[in-house]
This record gives sequence, structure tokens and C-alpha cells, in this order.
Amino acid sequence: MAVKLSLYSHAAYSLQKSMKWFRSDDTWWNGLRLPYRVLERHRDVVHVEPHLQVICFKTLCHPTWWPNYHDEHVNHLSPPPGELPLAWRRDTFALHFTYPIPSELQEPQALLKGSGMFAEAGRMVLQAADMVKYFQYVNSHYN
Repeated sequence: MAVKLSLYSHAAYSLQKSMKWFRSDDTWWNGLRLPYRVLERHRDVVHVEPHLQVICFKTLCHPTWWPNYHDEHVNHLSPPPGELPLAWRRDTFALHFTYPIPSELQEPQALLKGSGMFAEAGRMVLQAADMVKYFQYVNSHYN
């Protein structure tokens, strides 16, 4: 009797097979190189979500689905012609900070009292993790 493989079982097998090269001591390999390798070898089982991340460099964020997002002049403060300003709560799943980490995310006091997209995003993460009260406590007792 022949076994018919479903798309899911093929995808699961391909992913499992690709992960045999997992390196427990190398996050660069596991987080960047290995997923790209899977994309190259098994494009049929990978969904590339353009709204997965917004790349932030020098406090300017570049939505990867915008045309010319690599251009330093195309950013969340200055969208390209025809694009609406970035509504980060609705439009993206993640903000990826390369350099530098925004000052609002470096100190609890700056995060709790700050305004703007970075402080709002940081507070949203704390709220989702139910840690706002902890950070308020730490901030009030150690500052």
C-alpha cells in the first residue's frame, strides 16, 4: 500500500530535516543563517511575511514592505510617496533594533515616562507580560 504524503507532512519533514544542523551555541547560525538556508532549499514550505518586522537603525524605522525601504530617507517619520505613515500597532509584528537601542528602552524610568513609538512599544510588551507593576516598583525603589 502506497502512502500519500500531505503537504503538511512534507513541510514538517523538510523543516525537521533542515534543523538537524541546529547549533546550540550559535544564535547567529540558528536565527539567521539556518532559516535562510531553509528558504533556499524548501521555498515551498516557507511563508515569508513582509510585515514580520520593521528594521530600526539610528532611531529611524524602515518597514520592509515599503518600496526603497533601504533608503535612509524612507522611514516611519517619512514614508515613501503613496504610503500611509506607519501604524506600528496594526501594520507590523515586530520592531527590530539594530543600532542603537532607543534610549526609551534602556532605562525603566525612560520607558515608563517616555512618549513616542519606542516607549509605547516597550510598554505594550510589559503589559502583555504583566510586568508593568514590577517595573513601576523597581523604578520607585531604586531611583
